[in-house]
Amino acid sequence: MKCEICHKADAKTAIHRGENEEEELYVCQACAKQERLSRQKKSQRTRKVIHISGDIEDGEEPPPIVGAILNAFEEMSREIEKVAKDGAKPQISIEQVQSEPEWHEFPMDRVPPEFRIGGRIQLEGLYLIGELDAVKRAAHALKMDLVGVTADGVNETGHAYTLRYEGASAERAKRFVGDLLREEKNARIRLFEELPRVFGDSLCRALAILKNCRLLSEGEFFDLLSPLRLAAREQMLDGITFAAIDKLLAGIDLSNSEDRLDQNERDRVDAQRADRMNRRFEDVVLNERAEDKFL
Repeated sequence: MKCEICHKADAKTAIHRGENEEEELYVCQACAKQERLSRQKKSQRTRKVIHISGDIEDGEEPPPIVGAILNAFEEMSREIEKVAKDGAKPQISIEQVQSEPEWHEFPMDRVPPEFRIGGRIQLEGLYLIGELDAVKRAAHALKMDLVGVTADGVNETGHAYTLRYEGASAERAKRFVGDLLREEKNARIRLFEELPRVFGDSLCRALAILKNCRLLSEGEFFDLLSPLRLAAREQMLDGITFAAIDKLLAGIDLSNSEDRLDQNERDRVDAQRADRMNRRFEDVVLNERAEDKFL
């Protein structure tokens, strides 16, 4: 039979329309996609984000990333104890005692592309499941810091970080990054399989803002693209690809250079950016795979 909407192509699938979806139509693939696009445009949903505590209650197992980091910390403590038992005396000069500790930045160029935005590691999954603060505290205990970017008033925008470590512990930093990547991967799996409402909420909020905002700073734009990047990687979006999102991210300046502009000029620049993104994301929607998970 022919499509009951366009009456031209052969019907391939059934859809439901109406306030209570009481009307069933047999339509072609093109009309089905258009109906889905139309339905999502009409429904700008807002949902409350569910935050999962990163604190560890008495008797509970710590999150795997925290456990791995604590194990590394215990290993470091054992090394210190061994040196003490062997009677080794540290050769530290007065100048070394008085000086600030030397910090190094761990290179992220070997991090797989799906976990890296430029030279920063993307930890959007750990942020959304509520474990990022615990990870940062554990890193600090190991004399390391995950350093985010504050741009246009958005703190740690996009949840993308560089890793700084104290002293000459490059090998320990490498092991830490390996553990971090494993747990970020697990966090993303949890979002898709166990916490679809949390992930769907972040996607729908980001899309609603990009489709309708009137002012858009670069810091906010970077932050909104971060959860969409995860969805594009899992092929959950129609209208934009993972590569296209990465290209948009690469073009964002996070140096706060627009702070030099006066307020009227800055509003004009933010308004132009918002108008461009309204048009760019007008036809970006969750595809059927995502709808099955999130809607």
